[in-house]
Amino acid sequence: MRNLNLKLFFIVLVILFFTAINTFAQVGIGTTTPNASSMLDITSSEKGFLPPRMDTSARDLIGAPAAGLLIYNITTNKLNYYNGTSWQVVETGAGSYVDLTTNQTIAGDKTFTGTLTAVGRLMLPMGEISYFETAGFNLTIPSVATGNSGLITNDNMNKINPGTANTNFVNDMFGTGADSRLTYEGTVGRYFHIALSFSYSPEISKDVFIFAVGKNGLVQDSSKLFITTGNTSEYQSTAMHVLLWLDPTDYIEFFVGNLTSANKYVNIKSFNFVAIGM
Repeated sequence: MRNLNLKLFFIVLVILFFTAINTFAQVGIGTTTPNASSMLDITSSEKGFLPPRMDTSARDLIGAPAAGLLIYNITTNKLNYYNGTSWQVVETGAGSYVDLTTNQTIAGDKTFTGTLTAVGRLMLPMGEISYFETAGFNLTIPSVATGNSGLITNDNMNKINPGTANTNFVNDMFGTGADSRLTYEGTVGRYFHIALSFSYSPEISKDVFIFAVGKNGLVQDSSKLFITTGNTSEYQSTAMHVLLWLDPTDYIEFFVGNLTSANKYVNIKSFNFVAIGM
């Protein structure tokens, strides 16, 4: 009877021992006192921890990987971990990185050092039409303009079009420049800085002209510029700037109107018409 009780005592003791191990056990490798916050504490001053090593193909064959699973990818020579949705790289650099192969939004101040080598041209959309003729060309304006804003029509203003024979055209995401028109051929809408410089003379001294940019055939009020001319024998030079939003296939043109005389011409000797994307 005494032996039976002793056996029962040892059985209970063993059960309690393994229960305690299951409840409180920690594994220490290289140490007899593993850290209380860890389930596994590896201590060494001579050797490191070597995680499972595999290539990308083998990694992707792991069935139902648990969040937090860690491997060393021998294809990329980087540590990978599974975040519960996809495999990610354990980055070693400070802060975020710029990914050159996918779309990415970069916010805040950034400083880049090194050499930038562009493949092809690194350009914003730009279109330019340049015209010069020694004698210029005469553009007759049949009706007097009012110069009022908000008009549905173009207020008797006429498009300046010297003809493609005397027009030079420079293009980045713009059309061919036919009919002295700049047609935006980009894929997204954006603001454009429109700059014009031109030389001209009137048929009648002291005529008042109005110059403007037209978008899709309609004169834009924000671009209107009023000028009182000098004598008929005198050429004047003027520049104007305007900011316009252009969507793909939108086009812009150069217009002029006369506020004082009908059926009179203005002689355009030269002009430069530029649109630069922002």
